[in-house]
Amino acid sequence: AYSLQGIVAVRNSTLTIEPWTFLIGQPGSQPPSVLLVTTSGKINAAGTRTRPIIMTSSLPIGTRQRGDWGGLILLGKAPINDPAGSLPIEGLPDAPDTRFGGSDPNHSCGSLAYVRVEFAGAQLRPNEETNSFTWGGCGKQTVAHHLEATYGFDDSFEWFGGNNDAKYLVGVYGADDYLDVQIGYTGRVQH
Repeated sequence: AYSLQGIVAVRNSTLTIEPWTFLIGQPGSQPPSVLLVTTSGKINAAGTRTRPIIMTSSLPIGTRQRGDWGGLILLGKAPINDPAGSLPIEGLPDAPDTRFGGSDPNHSCGSLAYVRVEFAGAQLRPNEETNSFTWGGCGKQTVAHHLEATYGFDDSFEWFGGNNDAKYLVGVYGADDYLDVQIGYTGRVQH
């Protein structure tokens, strides 16, 4: 188990998370606990059907709530529908690590398989929330399958531009949308 305090950014490297690992967000941290894969980083989170990777709240079972921590955010360099070509991701302050978008449609943000994110999502300002799973400008080489979002404060799965595909998604008891896409997302989502 690993504890996340505030924004934990993956830069210039690949974060590998082994099967049956728990990442635990801390409620009440400012800024909210978020695992942020920046445009220069990648994630390799390969759980298995019997040994998933679980990202959850640090509160005891039975007291966890939506929005206890911020969630998982992957940012890439694939095109987005914005004249500037890049934007800060919704829900986090504008900074070099929080910007996404570019001109590489094949950019890889890494891979996610058999990952569950629960009790995530946070609101920094009105209409500015993080989600359980967020992809911003992730390209075709990004892998995303067998993912589960439970008890999210905002959307279960949200894409901001980019074109990465995703399949076998389960969203349970989210407070807003199951799927949300904007800023020119052109990927495929199935099952």
